[in-house]
Amino acid sequence: MIYQSHDIPVQGGQLHVGVWGNRGPILLCSHGLSANHKSYQGLARELDGEFTLIAVDHRGRGKSCNITGPWGMKAHADDLAATLDFLKIDAVPLLMGHSMGAFISAVTHHHYGDRIGKLLFIDGGLPLADELPPGITPEQLVTAVVGPSMDRLDKLFASEDEFLQFWKHHPALGECWSADLEEYLLYELSGSAPELRSCVNKAAILGDTESQLMSDDIPNALAKLSVPVTFLQAPRGIMNEAPLYSSERLQDMQKRLPQMKVEVIDDVNHYSILLGEKGAAAIADIVRKLV
Repeated sequence: MIYQSHDIPVQGGQLHVGVWGNRGPILLCSHGLSANHKSYQGLARELDGEFTLIAVDHRGRGKSCNITGPWGMKAHADDLAATLDFLKIDAVPLLMGHSMGAFISAVTHHHYGDRIGKLLFIDGGLPLADELPPGITPEQLVTAVVGPSMDRLDKLFASEDEFLQFWKHHPALGECWSADLEEYLLYELSGSAPELRSCVNKAAILGDTESQLMSDDIPNALAKLSVPVTFLQAPRGIMNEAPLYSSERLQDMQKRLPQMKVEVIDDVNHYSILLGEKGAAAIADIVRKLV
């Protein structure tokens, strides 16, 4: 599988970008809240030779962790546009995003609509509710939504194996454990044993959560969507239990977004829908139909 990477100058530092493939239609990919571009490696493997996949480490994550800001959905949208400029790509037929990446995709279309053909939301991109509890802070919100995976940002790990053991206890990842998943997880480590830590910038997480769930960025972007949208629902959620989006919520959102089609990916959760082989294969089939 052909892979290359680039570092692109953007506001606040250098944006790291990974590219799988060198022929076929170009797909632009946006990852989740505390993830990195390697989350798309399994999908790239499924589509090897058919498409070119471009995925960034969003500012504050992966090898883009040293970017100093700003944070928020608009900053990420600007980074995706800068990526296309750097690679001399006028437009892409499909922009896909997983979890927070789907919200970024909506805002990118809002500001750079002439460069985006269709949108693929992978269990994200839609408000979880019309109103949030009053007085909640971004840190309380991200802890409530994402759960224990955020604990790693404040921990030191003595070895790579200890870091992997931390994740093996997560209820949503056991079903999709693989070499690709281990590579994706280890990619975020910085430092050296016995003082390894996640490189994810907590300020970026909190700033993006506020932009994603507590500002007008997403309502304004969704109100102006003018391209076909496919939403992929995971029937199990972040903790491998109730779905992140209920069927009732999706039905309500479809009334507001008539151009949106909802498809359920069977027997996956919020993580394994992209990180697992079953989920990646299902997404690959959908991409082939959309592009």
